[in-house]
Amino acid sequence: MHYDFVAERHILYPTRIWESLAHLIKTCLGAGFLGIHEAYMYGGIWTSLVSSIFITIISTYNMLSLAKSAHIQYNRLRTPKLSYPDLVEVTVKYGPVRCFRKWSKAFRYAVDTCLFIELCSVCCVYHIMIASTLKQSLEVVSVYMADLALNIRIYILLVLLPILLISFIRSLKYLAPFSLVADAFIVLCAFTAIYYSIKQAKNINDVPGWKGFYGFFRFSGVFMYSIDGITIIMPIENIMERPLSIPFVIHVGMTIVVILTSFVGFFGYWGWREDCKTPITTNMPVETGTLILRFLIIIMFTATYAVHFWVPFRIAWRYLGRKIKRKRARCERLYRTALVTIICLVCIGLPNMNILMSFVGNFFIAFLTFIFPAFIDSMVTWDRNNPYHHLKLIKNFSIMAFGAVLTIGSLYSYLEFYLA
Repeated sequence: MHYDFVAERHILYPTRIWESLAHLIKTCLGAGFLGIHEAYMYGGIWTSLVSSIFITIISTYNMLSLAKSAHIQYNRLRTPKLSYPDLVEVTVKYGPVRCFRKWSKAFRYAVDTCLFIELCSVCCVYHIMIASTLKQSLEVVSVYMADLALNIRIYILLVLLPILLISFIRSLKYLAPFSLVADAFIVLCAFTAIYYSIKQAKNINDVPGWKGFYGFFRFSGVFMYSIDGITIIMPIENIMERPLSIPFVIHVGMTIVVILTSFVGFFGYWGWREDCKTPITTNMPVETGTLILRFLIIIMFTATYAVHFWVPFRIAWRYLGRKIKRKRARCERLYRTALVTIICLVCIGLPNMNILMSFVGNFFIAFLTFIFPAFIDSMVTWDRNNPYHHLKLIKNFSIMAFGAVLTIGSLYSYLEFYLA
């Protein structure tokens, strides 16, 4: 008997298709988007462009696969919606491989851990980008600050207090408008960067097309970090008015994301060559307009930090909050303080944004985008009577192998950077 999971959903404010599309694009075009031109510098202009298209195709396929697997499980389990960790848990628990079933909770914890670390790293990147933009802006407007030339780690500490205070806000409704404005400024930065980079561009034949495997792994990590949308697919699908239209949202959204990202990366590297720096506002000329844009980005990114901080906080608080029966509000504030401080310490220890994005992108996002979705698809669609069953398994194992290569490559590029 068919189960109508759409009719069983009782969502107070469901999102329309175009609203869901906006959520996906907004999530993908985050802080990493402003460092994609430096990623192209690592990989080489033509290698990076081709790899951008290839990685996006596989990522899009896996996002579709994840949503399709969820729809199959809704009918099997008679449940109206599932989160990403829920999906991997029930897939293993009721899957065809019996020896895996007792490890269903372990799979859930693995997904939660990857999500938590990946989303905390987003906060790290925002923290470093706020500090970096503040440092560049102050050194432009003040001769004294330029002569002083404080280390970036000092600025990371200086911005800790405002970030900590805004992270105490417990309701997203006060922060969401700032996040939308921040995304508008990111797009404005993108078109401004393309404009200035085209003015700087010279003979494209002089731009390196390939820079070796080390550069490729660094590029792929930053690029996956910049277009990552797998973490938001299930939350978007769960609140859609027409969840069966999620393939349209994914196809259109990822097409827009890869076009914008590739344009900024390609023209940014072509224009500024080996002088590419993150954030991309660093490469822009010192003018009144660009200076105002930098200060506005600092304000908006501070608010956006709090929006992104809310997600990893809720993941961890889901486990920690169960054991706290008294003084929950005080304990929650202490936990928020501890987590923001830990994120700040990570930023101080690793102030290079692109190395951080490259490592997290290749390691944790590779698991979330390639390995887990392909594994879930294999378990959900397992059917030995299907003549194409083995071909499907080979395809999924190939995707998982690609994710494993990126994971190993992240460790290689990380060690190569610090041992060089």
